[in-house]
Amino acid sequence: MFKKVLAIALFIAISSSPAYALFGRKQPVYNIVDAPIVTSSGKTPTSNQIEQAFTNAAHYKGWSVKPDGKGALIASIHVRRHYAEIAMTHTDSTYSITYRNSKVLLYDGKKIHRNYNKWVKLLDRKFRENLNKL
Repeated sequence: MFKKVLAIALFIAISSSPAYALFGRKQPVYNIVDAPIVTSSGKTPTSNQIEQAFTNAAHYKGWSVKPDGKGALIASIHVRRHYAEIAMTHTDSTYSITYRNSKVLLYDGKKIHRNYNKWVKLLDRKFRENLNKL
């Protein structure tokens, strides 16, 4: 009886607290907007160097990359039956990685499966590592 009461109390405590959100599969879509471009040398990289750093990071993390013809790079990834697509744009001093499309990732217009956010964060980390080498 004590275990049953304890289980119910624990369920109520978790479900009524913000901690419940940590266990959810959906999170707000993670977009990177106008993040600064930083290199270890302090020099401003060329547009080609930025695009190459992004392409190398994307390929390293399993993404496919293609130009969209409007100055952006489009990257996509297939993981099992899941699909995600992002756009990478940049200026001389900033870059953005934003959501474009997905399938089987529970996207509802604001939130998406947490794995999408993890993939974008890992890609961004590798991209910044590549930039830092310039």
